[in-house]
Amino acid sequence: MEFHFLSDSQKEELGDSDGFIITPEAKRHIILNLSAIGLFFLALLGLMLMITSFGQLDKVTPLRYFLAVGLFASACGGLAYLLAYVAKSSTRMKLLSDYQPRIDQLENKMAYLDELLDLISDHQPSGMAVFDRHNRFFFVNDVAARRFGRLAAELIGQPPVKVLSNDQARLLEYRLTTARTSDEPLEFLDRVAGAKGKTYFLQRHYEIVKKSALMSGSVMLREEDLTDVIVEKERREQMLKQVIEAMVAVVDRRDPFATGHSSRVGIVSRAVAEEMKLDQKLIETVEIAGALMNFGKMLVPREILTKTEALTPDELKLIRESILTSADILSIITFEGPVVQTLRQVLEKFDGTGAPQGLKGTDILITARIVAAVNTFVAFVSPRVHRVGMHYAEALNIMANDAGKAYDEDVLVALSRYIERHAKELTWLT
Repeated sequence: MEFHFLSDSQKEELGDSDGFIITPEAKRHIILNLSAIGLFFLALLGLMLMITSFGQLDKVTPLRYFLAVGLFASACGGLAYLLAYVAKSSTRMKLLSDYQPRIDQLENKMAYLDELLDLISDHQPSGMAVFDRHNRFFFVNDVAARRFGRLAAELIGQPPVKVLSNDQARLLEYRLTTARTSDEPLEFLDRVAGAKGKTYFLQRHYEIVKKSALMSGSVMLREEDLTDVIVEKERREQMLKQVIEAMVAVVDRRDPFATGHSSRVGIVSRAVAEEMKLDQKLIETVEIAGALMNFGKMLVPREILTKTEALTPDELKLIRESILTSADILSIITFEGPVVQTLRQVLEKFDGTGAPQGLKGTDILITARIVAAVNTFVAFVSPRVHRVGMHYAEALNIMANDAGKAYDEDVLVALSRYIERHAKELTWLT
């Protein structure tokens, strides 16, 4: 039997002035003991009735004797069952008491780990949620719960349709289903409209939970707010674009007979890269490299740039090599793509006869191969002081003769496709 003594606060709470309370287990033992005593006395009573009735069978009815026997047998049977139950309960209690410290230790450890998990997950900058195989919320940290506009406890067990709009819920369920059938984690960058018209950029990472058999089919969603990063990136890109436009304007003022050449090379180079389905970084690289390739002309004597007669071979060489000068000047700027490396290879030729390294074929960056071809095309179709511009079809035919020699044939094909489709839109071609 266990008696637990109480503190003063517990006494007040329970209204117990004596300072101790009997546990439910102790109450059960008291009831069992009283029941055993009661059955014992019933058995004694039955035994005494049997003895007295047996000695007076000629004076009492047989029914009374059999009732005494039944009372004795029932009491003995009940007492035996009760003693067996008490013995089993005592064994269980002994085992429980032996292992209770270990059980308490494990429970405390699990509670500690749960609190630690909540502490860590709730202090993460990323929103985290786990969805079970039925797409219901299984776990949500505070960051994710705030983005869903609910408390974490309110989300557990809920399907997305009860939390999000119909369109958002369908999109989430589609991604969860896709993540379960995908061999690789899925990532999406979503533009989300927030309160007061503010736009957020959330990178969402979906990955199936594979290492837990109990959570088979569950998917973890991790959200990272990239709004500040993307806004800053866009600001820097806009600033870089403005700087490039200013640098191109300076070159155009210094070389008035080639006004617009650099910006046209940048625009067409980007279009050709898109035609060839290059990745976004390379597309941006060719546009920047094309626009800035003539920046080195700042160091070419102005009398050469404004000369109204045909240039001498040495003067042509000086202007061509100004592209390498552009690379040297721009090397102090950190670009995301290989802009400087592209400019250093623009004078290379596909057959390996170019300069400065004599690179050949695909050893030349694809960005350099594109800018080289587009630069030549824009030069052919643009009028100069000593000649008129060619028709774009004639320029493409001349360049086709050098396919595999000076130019990459794949680049020329992409250039031709783009020009044929957009010739009427490019007013400077006429």
